[in-house]
Amino acid sequence: MESGGTRETWDIPKPVGRRLEKLRKTSGIDPMTRSELAQKVKEVSLLSGTSKVEWLVNKRDYSSKELLEKLLQDGYSQEVSEELVSRAENNGLVNDDRFAEVYIHSKSFAGWGRRKIERELARKGIDCNQLPGWPEHYISESDEAERALELARRRRLTGKNDFQKIVRHLLSKGYSMSIAYDAAKTALDSASDGGWSV
Repeated sequence: MESGGTRETWDIPKPVGRRLEKLRKTSGIDPMTRSELAQKVKEVSLLSGTSKVEWLVNKRDYSSKELLEKLLQDGYSQEVSEELVSRAENNGLVNDDRFAEVYIHSKSFAGWGRRKIERELARKGIDCNQLPGWPEHYISESDEAERALELARRRRLTGKNDFQKIVRHLLSKGYSMSIAYDAAKTALDSASDGGWSV
């Protein structure tokens, strides 16, 4: 844009630029002032961003923080990105509680422990302590202990530092020290009694 004899450039997402160019060619709209252009860029950014949000959430579920980061990464302004996320939340396309519930069940099934789930959800902008019924509603201590024992029993025993290896493995999966310790002890006791083939 020319402004008082100097050229000004703006960074906008490619889809917004393409829509603006198409709009300029088909409608003959050519904003004369900087504020008119800024308003038109915001309008087209919201339109283009809405399509982007719909496309993203049709592929998979997002937390509001993930969606905001994705829009910013794609070049949308902070203001436009926040407005798009707010609209998505108001329309039910993005729901952090729903996302957390699905994520917790999925990762629990994959063998993750409570601590790792909490850590990863925090990275996605969700504080587990703010979830209604956390952790009892999502992960019972007995279920977590059973999953840890199952993982411990799957470990291949070499006869050298097996206890430490199992405990480290379970800790890396997000289990507490007490659960990892108990699972390793039970698994090794079971193996030495002949209840578990090596």
